[in-house]
Amino acid sequence: MIARQLRVPRQDIPYILKKGLEKTSKLFIIRLRETNEQFSRYRVIVSQKIYAKAVKRNYLRRQIYEAIAQGIKEGKNSNKLDIILIPKKKIISSNYKEIISDIKQNIIK
Repeated sequence: MIARQLRVPRQDIPYILKKGLEKTSKLFIIRLRETNEQFSRYRVIVSQKIYAKAVKRNYLRRQIYEAIAQGIKEGKNSNKLDIILIPKKKIISSNYKEIISDIKQNIIK
């Protein structure tokens, strides 16, 4: 997991989903907006359409947060954005290495 300060606050999520810029990648729909913070903040939202069971949704969420944490440790967190990641259905058939590479290519630059 990433630190609590690196997560988008719950009250900001509806605004970002409604008015934030939308970007897509192979595995994610990405909603983002610029922020005044010193660092980027992230949030992962996994729909029930991806996995019906909460256990699997939480497992996927933890994998995505861990991939983000690895990218941050490598020092690639220079943007000042609030980012919401929404996995696509295609993520079911992908493995952890594909998730990491997609995040590093499209989100953490």
